[in-house]
Amino acid sequence: MSRWDDEIPDAFRRFMEEAARESRRNREDDEEPPRPPRNVTPVEPFWTRRWFWLVVLALVLVSSFGWIITTYTEWMWFDAVGYRNVWLRQWGAGVVTFLIFFVVAALFLVLNWRYTRRAALRPSGVQLMTLPGISWLLTGIALFLAFVMGQAAANRWETFLRYFFQVPYGLDDPVFGLDISFYLFTLPVLQIVHGWLVPLFVLALLGIGAIYLGNNLTAFRTGNWHWDSIPAGLRRQGAILLALLALLWAAGYWLNTYELLFSPRGVVFGAGYTDIAASLPVLRIQVVVMVLVAAALLWMAWRPNPRPVLILLAVWLLVSVVGANLYPALLQRYAVEPNELAREAPYIEHNIAYTRAAFGLSDVQEFMFNPDQAITAADLDANEAALQNIRLWDYRPLLDTYAQLQELRPYYSFNDVDIDRYPIDGQVRQVMLSAREMDKAGLENRTWVNQRLEFTHGYGIVMNPVDRVTPQGRPAFYIQDLPPRSTIDLQVTRPEIYYGELTTDIVYVASDLPEFDYPMSEGNVYSTYAGEGGVPISNFVRRLAFALRFGESNLILSEYITPDTRAMFHRRIQDRVAQIAPFLWQDQDPYLVVADGQLVWMLDTYTLSTNFPYSTPSTTGSRTVPLGINYIRNAVKVTVDAYDGSVNFYVVDPDDPIIQSYDNAFPGLFKPFSAMPEVLQAHVRYPEDLFHIQTHQYLIYHIDNVQVFYNQEDLWAIPEELHFEGEQIPVEPYYVIFPLPGQTEPEFLLIQPYTPAGRNNMVAWIAARNRPENYGELQAYELPRQELVFGPIQVESRINQDPSISQQFSLWDQRGSRVIRGNLLVIPLGNSFLYVEPIYLQAETSALPELRRVIVASGDTVVMRPTLDEALTALISDAPAVAELDLSGAAPAVTAPGEEAVVGDATIEELIAAANSHYEAGQAALQTGDWATYGREQEALGEVLQQLQALTGALVPAPTPAATAEP
Repeated sequence: MSRWDDEIPDAFRRFMEEAARESRRNREDDEEPPRPPRNVTPVEPFWTRRWFWLVVLALVLVSSFGWIITTYTEWMWFDAVGYRNVWLRQWGAGVVTFLIFFVVAALFLVLNWRYTRRAALRPSGVQLMTLPGISWLLTGIALFLAFVMGQAAANRWETFLRYFFQVPYGLDDPVFGLDISFYLFTLPVLQIVHGWLVPLFVLALLGIGAIYLGNNLTAFRTGNWHWDSIPAGLRRQGAILLALLALLWAAGYWLNTYELLFSPRGVVFGAGYTDIAASLPVLRIQVVVMVLVAAALLWMAWRPNPRPVLILLAVWLLVSVVGANLYPALLQRYAVEPNELAREAPYIEHNIAYTRAAFGLSDVQEFMFNPDQAITAADLDANEAALQNIRLWDYRPLLDTYAQLQELRPYYSFNDVDIDRYPIDGQVRQVMLSAREMDKAGLENRTWVNQRLEFTHGYGIVMNPVDRVTPQGRPAFYIQDLPPRSTIDLQVTRPEIYYGELTTDIVYVASDLPEFDYPMSEGNVYSTYAGEGGVPISNFVRRLAFALRFGESNLILSEYITPDTRAMFHRRIQDRVAQIAPFLWQDQDPYLVVADGQLVWMLDTYTLSTNFPYSTPSTTGSRTVPLGINYIRNAVKVTVDAYDGSVNFYVVDPDDPIIQSYDNAFPGLFKPFSAMPEVLQAHVRYPEDLFHIQTHQYLIYHIDNVQVFYNQEDLWAIPEELHFEGEQIPVEPYYVIFPLPGQTEPEFLLIQPYTPAGRNNMVAWIAARNRPENYGELQAYELPRQELVFGPIQVESRINQDPSISQQFSLWDQRGSRVIRGNLLVIPLGNSFLYVEPIYLQAETSALPELRRVIVASGDTVVMRPTLDEALTALISDAPAVAELDLSGAAPAVTAPGEEAVVGDATIEELIAAANSHYEAGQAALQTGDWATYGREQEALGEVLQQLQALTGALVPAPTPAATAEP
């Protein structure tokens, strides 16, 4: 049996024997003199031996091995991306915060508990605190608790860093006259420290009680314990700790005085009349009472008289019950409610002003917009640029269309459809685009070599104008296929996508194995990575580190890995940005930009807070922006190169004090917006998440009159439209290109219409500008109250109520097709509104939606036609809603390569010419192995042959399906 097995049982046996003897002595005559304690030879505990600590050290190293490997590889990653100093400051801030709080907690607990252990010793009896090694046990418990508390504080290192590098906001709160920076930076730190110290003192007092109890078990069990038996030093220690705890309680009341500015109980968010007139004085009285309680406890430490403490606690209880609860309730009921507007008017004014400031609504430019009843021909002629940028493609069905037409292989995937604008043929055109990323779930042979070395990246993009449609109801692509083929003067010269929205794994590039680029009929195309992205794994130590971190022994064994190989991880752009700047909140929709042939991701990020005085918290959010914030700024735009993963942070709101504090804390991390290349500046866009939050706050905070605000007389609402599945959903903000009222130059805008609360007619609309020179400007246009302007759901109702349109939908639904209604866009055009809704058809056996009709409305007129031009022509010519019923859903036109569409009443000669053109284009694509183009030409050929059959009555054979089979 080992010495370990001897020591513990012997010590425990001696303790139990001593306890039994003590119990017997207590049952004997009180006059019997106590027996002298038995001399016990102390046994050296095992935890004082050297081998024990060697074992502990070995366990610590083993348990922290993963952390060491992760830290080392992260160090290499940050060095590779050029942000090593940023990582060191973050890591250092966390470590320093942990050490400070750990040392404070450890010293406080160890010193208090060791003193208690010595002070609680008695000359006789059973004393648990005299057992061998108990001092080490107490120290171990204290260190463990200190570690937990230090870790809890270290998790808030960002808050402490902001505090030490804070800058003034330049606006004072209306109650205490403090700069808003106190609430953004200082108050959160004080709350953290206060919330950390209270449990520390409680733990110390609980430990003191447990130690004293352990040394007096017998006395407590036999009822021989009394107050005077507590040693004076121990009583003094407890009284001092309780006094300090009372001071912490007083500090909590003091902090609560500032938290009144976030009170939700009044008419508006923030301190109201009752808070200022009742709660604030009571909190200050409670501060004074608790300070007096602390003083009485200190007095009791040397004069053991609890009466002053009890009296003051009774006063505190009275103040808390009557002053903090009863008095404010009575004041609110009998003084405020009968005169609420007069009492609360100053505080409503504060709430309006500070909510607007916190959400960036203070500078909204407000205008009146007096629309005409209907669009005229002159309006159409004057807004040609706006008309050719009307978005006919809803991003939801378009994503399905992209997947069917352009994924081309099961291992490619389109994650999202983005909206942007590009100069094309001398005009700014709004386009929709998506990145063709690698989705390895579609690989048939998912070996380590395939997933890590060969299939490393996506390839190319798809882009189409928002307004153009092929005769088959499909997007007319600007850029498509593999390799990317462009029909405009915008080329993609670096189509590889190593960093994207779906790239969540690690790959090893520049190995001896060529990397797959894209498939061709005669054989796949391969390349070798030539960029600077990723971490070089140029030696065995680095390879071993990555092999251990990611559990990949093949990284050591593979002969494909060379000194030039680079490890790419943190490839998902959101994760990549979060690794470098975890203190920035991200927009949920990064978008891709084609810049000088390169593919660059652009991601909007925010600074948030819940500590802006008098600012009403937001009740809406997104997947990435939480509810309940009451301050937000689109402070930084981040770009990530899709090829080499380089990350750049550009400050677009230099007046934001939070980003200024981070800029001070991390010098070199942020660049001014002027440093962003002009080709990227041309593609900045106002983020939808921010606009969504601002427009919801503006529903009520467009009101600046206190009485109107109080009466809720002019509340607005987000209008509703019909979802493509038939349900009513709120209208989402959408990007459009048109000239603002009073302007002549079209510009890229993000707009949101409004309706009155509880009504469906439109009452206003708001636009966010996107040009670099006026980026972020918000302009709101209010409509006349005495005139009816149709809202989106009213237009939807008029569409449903039109008998010819309703009949057409019913016919399509009965013929195996599903009608999908796209976004209803409300577009201010000249002095009127144009409503546009695309209509898609999707066969029950197909996942390919096709755009077949366009509905436009203005004034009292609603028309539906195959194309937007036809619909606009019918709109201004008083034509019927539907020209004629379409029983098949087929498109009325065909398009020869490079030519305009041929209308439905084309001659036989024109149809034959179009068929020949499609056949020749298909054969040319077949020779080059361009299967996507070949498939499209075959489908177009089939459409032409069907029209020839309908025109001539002859039986025209369809293209041979076998010819489309891919070898």
